[in-house]
Amino acid sequence: MTTTSTPPTTAIAATIPVRLYLSDTDPEDPRVEQRIVTGWPVAPGLAINVTHEYGQRLDGRYSLTHLPSGQALARRLCARHVDQAAVAAIATGVDWSADVEQVIADERTRPLHPGRADWDWCGYDEFCRAEAYPRPDSPTYPSSR
Repeated sequence: MTTTSTPPTTAIAATIPVRLYLSDTDPEDPRVEQRIVTGWPVAPGLAINVTHEYGQRLDGRYSLTHLPSGQALARRLCARHVDQAAVAAIATGVDWSADVEQVIADERTRPLHPGRADWDWCGYDEFCRAEAYPRPDSPTYPSSR
């Protein structure tokens, strides 16, 4: 009797294009730049993508981006903290597919504002290290569940 085993398959993480609106408020050279990058959808209207800053891709640092506006809700986070930010954003119950003005006006987003969020200290923790996203234990990404 012969037994054969099938090698385990790993799920390929589905990605989507994410349009970023990057701005530089330098008084000498103010500008807004549009860039399309690859991201991972986590909820309608939200995606996680590698952070881009000053024209550079910051591998191992991630942003939680509001898709309709192309603006980051949280940025320069390690994979663990960007997951935490995504879980918190989803838990608010906000319609993230709405336009940015409607989202900003929604009081439920207050805990996500800079200075109020648990992940604001990301990078000061010895466990914040550059790692690939999605993490195998990611609570927000379907292929890791």
